[in-house]
Amino acid sequence: MTKRWVFKNLRFSMNQSSDKVRGFTLMELMAVLVIIGILFGIIFTGASYLFSAQEDKKANAEVETIALALKQFHSEHGDYPIASVSQTEEQRGKILFMSLSGWLDASGNEIEKDLRGKSFLPSDSYALGQVDGDDIETVTLTGDQLLGDIGKDEEIFLIDPWSTAYVYEYPRSDGHTGYLLYSKGPDGQSSYFTTELTSTPEKQSIDEDNIPAHEPGKW
Repeated sequence: MTKRWVFKNLRFSMNQSSDKVRGFTLMELMAVLVIIGILFGIIFTGASYLFSAQEDKKANAEVETIALALKQFHSEHGDYPIASVSQTEEQRGKILFMSLSGWLDASGNEIEKDLRGKSFLPSDSYALGQVDGDDIETVTLTGDQLLGDIGKDEEIFLIDPWSTAYVYEYPRSDGHTGYLLYSKGPDGQSSYFTTELTSTPEKQSIDEDNIPAHEPGKW
């Protein structure tokens, strides 16, 4: 009788311990899953921030490179490439690229291949795109094309890290001197002024991520 009682209680005790072990393991598993979820959230947020910061840095560097190329172009040709507000952003971007690559003079006239000077743009300092339906696809030119065999009919233009054409205009239609050059930033949107400004316009939310931050309204 005593042996049966001891054995019965031993089985009961083992079952209780087993239940506790199973329950504790489930709680641990849930805790681990929660921790993993939190870590993934932190990693994803951090990676997104770093990626965004890298793209911003790249856009700033590209704008500075284009600005330097424009300065050199002006020094050689006596003016900046002319691209008016009546043209689309892609058309103006094409004029900008072809001018800084040595194919066009300041007035947009094609320079004979044998008379072209060197490109004002370092080959590794920019990206090119072309319109493909409603999207803009990245384009890579061959060596022969970079030397001037691409022709004026190709709609190729400088694009920012978010595959949007850099905004270029000269002379500026807003009344400011010099040229207009900026990236619309990650959202691909910005204000645009087609008439002369008599005062500084109010900065809109779509302009908060423009690069550089003071364009196009010179805030």
